[in-house]
Amino acid sequence: MMNEEQFEEDLEKSLNEALISCEKCHFCNTVCPVVDTRVTQGPFGISRAIYYGLQWNEFTASLRDLVYSCTTCGKCDLMCKKVSRALPLTEIIEKAREFLLVEKMVGPMPDQVGVLKNMHVRGNPWGNPPHERTQWAEGLDIAFASKDNKVDVLYFVGCASSYDAQGQKIAKNLSRILKQTGINFGILENETCSGHEARRMGETGLFAYLSEANMKMFEEASINHIVTGDPHSFYSFSQEYPDKGNGFKVQHYTQFLNELIDDGKLELSSQVSKTVMYHDPCYLGRHSEVFEEPRKLIQSIPGVTLVEMENVREDSDCCGMGGGRMWMELPSSLLSSQAISERRIYQALDTGAEVLLTACPFCNITLNDAVKSLEKEGSLAVMDITELIAMSL
Repeated sequence: MMNEEQFEEDLEKSLNEALISCEKCHFCNTVCPVVDTRVTQGPFGISRAIYYGLQWNEFTASLRDLVYSCTTCGKCDLMCKKVSRALPLTEIIEKAREFLLVEKMVGPMPDQVGVLKNMHVRGNPWGNPPHERTQWAEGLDIAFASKDNKVDVLYFVGCASSYDAQGQKIAKNLSRILKQTGINFGILENETCSGHEARRMGETGLFAYLSEANMKMFEEASINHIVTGDPHSFYSFSQEYPDKGNGFKVQHYTQFLNELIDDGKLELSSQVSKTVMYHDPCYLGRHSEVFEEPRKLIQSIPGVTLVEMENVREDSDCCGMGGGRMWMELPSSLLSSQAISERRIYQALDTGAEVLLTACPFCNITLNDAVKSLEKEGSLAVMDITELIAMSL
């Protein structure tokens, strides 16, 4: 596996060297959420297309579309590690996106150009006004963390939970839970995008800019403990930021709330009589290996029965919206995000459980949309774990 420094030295050379190592076994395609019956798609098809694009010096819109079809879920990485050369396929695809964007000016996808500009100018992918970022917190008496107002825990909300109506439920419920414990927590008045999706789209320069902006705010407010409900931000803070989280403690809320329950600071007393299942978000589960904490948290809710659905933990299927796919339309020749999320809903319906839980605003938004598109609102509800915990306070 090539490290970050080797990739940065010469993108074209390092991509070539990594792709030559492929044994062409096709096993990666057997677990890919975006692949259909054609071997030309999925991680094998993408990697071969990149390889021949490099050999022939041809970087077309069709190649770009294929490279950007990946959800960066990481299932192919695990399969390659199990049966083949352990190639970092997700990293190779992300570096190919950077190569197409920075060196060949073919990427990103047309729909993503404005998204990246919005992140740079307004600090969020939708381009909403920055002053509206904290409107969800109005009337909730939540403190703003600053150099003059030190907090023990910073709740990093993230873009989706700040601006999307579905995501705002997560922010409100988690804030209510934290207030119940008496924890001295706050949010940033000028919070900006973590940059995670910019990096997934290949815009590493923008990621560096946003990460530096966030690190500066964390330092100015003397932040040493961050809790977030966004697995994408959690992953970037803990594994991709300049000091990779060494300067402060980073936790997903499922980890933090478990600690509070164990310490007797959070008590769940009201019965919630529901049969539920849990969908592992890619960047919380497979990429960050947080599998037990969400399940332990769910099982701590009185009255809840947890059942497992098909493909869970490291084998969990993607919701379809990772890797920048939330902000783009793919050609009809490539599998749509809606088809991927609807497939996951069918797996959930097979369990007979009434609630599908997740711990990611992206998954929450996407899977809720899939339930509606399938007209299954009467059979299945999609919720974030925080919603069930709030019911039990």
